[in-house]
Amino acid sequence: MVTNVRFIERDYYKNVMAENGEQLTEQQIEKILDASGSFWADLTFKFFENGSMIIIDNHTELQVPLSSLSEAACEFYAQQRIKMIKAKLKNQKITEAS
Repeated sequence: MVTNVRFIERDYYKNVMAENGEQLTEQQIEKILDASGSFWADLTFKFFENGSMIIIDNHTELQVPLSSLSEAACEFYAQQRIKMIKAKLKNQKITEAS
């Protein structure tokens, strides 16, 4: 089984700003992000059941090494990996209880 999870860096920062910038409107957040002039990563993380993973850059369709990810993408990866581990442990407990 393969689980694909998409990471769009601009959306990530938009959510961070919305959660932490209580005084900012959505329009202000958009304006700040537009003004940054950044190139935003658009990645697909492919998580395999055996624990391996592939990261694909959706702009180039090339694989991206984990070591070249931005801080935001690394945080996203870590959060996704933790979710998958928790789900696997939960399923194991359910199976053992049956």
